[in-house]
Formats: sequence, structure tokens, C-alpha cells
Amino acid sequence: MRNILFLLFISLSLSSYSQEDTSGENEKKSSIVPEYFKIPGYLKLNFGLSTLSDVDASMKIDALSSRSFDLYYSKPMFLSDDFSFNPGIGISSDKLSFKNDVILKNTTTNDGINQIVIDTLDFSPKKNSLKGTYIMVPLDFKYYFGSGKFDKGRFFIGIGGEIGLLLNSSTKVKNKVNNNMTHSKIKDDFGLNQLKYGISLQVGSGNFNLYYKMNLSELFEKNNLPLNIDKNPTLNKIGISFSIF
Repeated sequence: MRNILFLLFISLSLSSYSQEDTSGENEKKSSIVPEYFKIPGYLKLNFGLSTLSDVDASMKIDALSSRSFDLYYSKPMFLSDDFSFNPGIGISSDKLSFKNDVILKNTTTNDGINQIVIDTLDFSPKKNSLKGTYIMVPLDFKYYFGSGKFDKGRFFIGIGGEIGLLLNSSTKVKNKVNNNMTHSKIKDDFGLNQLKYGISLQVGSGNFNLYYKMNLSELFEKNNLPLNIDKNPTLNKIGISFSIF
């Protein structure tokens, strides 16, 4: 991971140098951000919905409650007026909400072996979810249509990929007992894959776009699947993205 971050730093540095003398049209991009606060590139927010493919029947996912949130910094490197390479770095948080009354649990057998199980709750919770937070390095290519230079309000199609490492994960159960709301949050790795990678497709205009991300990495480590689970699902996301500045 250190090598990835080092290469990213070099790429961003070279990008800043290579674009110092580019067309004044790129320099005059409209912005409401004060001059003293401007940085090269964009700070982007992604809001999406998460689903699992090839998932075991014991893990029914509520897609509308399974949300993702990403915060990225991205610096475009224009290889021509219509084509750009966009490296970045950021934090990605994926929450999976379960439809059925289950939660992941880390247990220890009598032999001292740690096992992940899908534990059936003895009540119907208001919320039961699994969340993973990752540090991510996205690498995208974008092609722009229409007249003009660079990315000023132009329609584009982008493809790319991303790779990241798990920072932390947790489960959360929310329940109402005697008119009082209770929360139970447990931090553990729950057998989640430490390495996350996938591909993405983007369609948008200017600093706004729709995206679809398909992970190629499986949700759980191959040797650490929950007990009695044969299928190892993959995570997919669809959502919107826009730049703060």
C-alpha cells in the first residue's frame, strides 16, 4: 500500500507541474470557492446504494437501507483536450442492512478457534447492519464530448478501477425495548476481505455524474467464511457523485 500511495503522490506532483502552463480556459473555471482556499483537483462526494451478488439465503440484504458514502480527492491529468487520467485517494464506507433478523458474530470454539457465524436474533430489530470502512485509491479514465477544452461543463463517459484496504468494520443492532431505543455496536473484522478492488463506469457532465461500481474481490476472506456459508458474495454499488470544489 505504501508503494501505491508513493506512486499516487508522484503522479499528482507531475500533474501539477505539467498543467501550470495549460490554456487559460482551464485556469478560468468558474468557482464560488475563495482563491485562498483553492487546491488543484476536486474533492468529491459519492452517495450510493449497495447490493450483494451471489449471496447466501441467510443474508437477505435491504438495498434501500444499504447505503455507501465515499469522500475522495481526485486530480485530473489531461492527456489531450478530450481525454483525462484521474488518480485519487479517499475513504469509502459501505453499510449492508439485513432484511432478516440476523447479525454477524465472532465466536470462539472450545478448542480456541475463532469462527464467524451468522447469528439469528431472538427479536426483530429496528436496524441490523454490517459496515466496512476502507482507504481507497481510484484510477479513472474519462473521455469528454462536445466543444471546448478540459472538463468545463462537458458530457463525459468514464471507466476505471479502484483498490483499497480495510480500515475498520462493525455491526450495529438497533432495538426498541419498553419504549426505549437501545443500540449495540461491536467492532471486529468479521472475516471481511482486507483487500478490496473492482471496476467502475461513470456517465456525467462537468463535476456531476452517475456511477456503477462492481467489486471483483469477494466480501469475505476465502478461508474465513461465516460458518455453514458456501457462497462468498461480491459488493456492487450505484449512485451519484459531485464535487464540493
